[in-house]
Amino acid sequence: MEESKSLFKQGLKEGFPIGLGYLPLAFTLGVNAATGGFKFLNSITMSILSFTGVGQMNAMSLMLENATYFSIFIALLVINLRNIVLSLSLSQRLDENVSLWKRLIIAMGNTDEIFALTIRREGKIPADYFLGVMSFPYFAWGVGAIVGNLATTLVPRDICIAMSMALYAMLVASVVPAVKKSKPILFVAILSGVLSFIMQGIRPISNALSNLMGKSASSWILVAGSIFSAAVAACIWPVKNSEEGN
Repeated sequence: MEESKSLFKQGLKEGFPIGLGYLPLAFTLGVNAATGGFKFLNSITMSILSFTGVGQMNAMSLMLENATYFSIFIALLVINLRNIVLSLSLSQRLDENVSLWKRLIIAMGNTDEIFALTIRREGKIPADYFLGVMSFPYFAWGVGAIVGNLATTLVPRDICIAMSMALYAMLVASVVPAVKKSKPILFVAILSGVLSFIMQGIRPISNALSNLMGKSASSWILVAGSIFSAAVAACIWPVKNSEEGN
């Protein structure tokens, strides 16, 4: 018992900076949800159940466009595919005696930043340590969303609308570091943007797609463009396995 408490406290201490970094992001998402017309309870529930900044941002954007549930599901699946890889990697490092309910909680809190911090630990990763690391970031995520929603009743609407523009800055900030390090990701980002412009910016094509898919056309264009661009990049830059590399 004492060892579990010690591991939890250690994780809580190490995860504190991550939580501080999540506060402004969650606050901005809360502001955007309120200015977008989401009810307070719906917005907070979304933040509690969706512990992902980019995923929640895109989900809200698609909802505001009246996208279908299926298109939202596909879009978020594509966006969060990396989490499957992170979870598979983390599962190999957890203690074998970790219970199922703890594994489910750990899977919920396995964000990019928390994974990067915990995976550096030598040897097996104790469940209590991981739960400690994710506790404050998850708490900060919920608090930031609540404060962001409430801020819209205290701060002038024009300022709230301006703050909601920070979402686009966050999206760019999440893409730019990866683009700098990877030509395939740069290719996917550019090709997706070009395809989106062609299908939505050129009126005849845009009108034809709108007539075909209705109000959800823009969301399907986003999903289709992303998948097609990723597929093309995979063909141009295939990932070589270890045997071929040797």
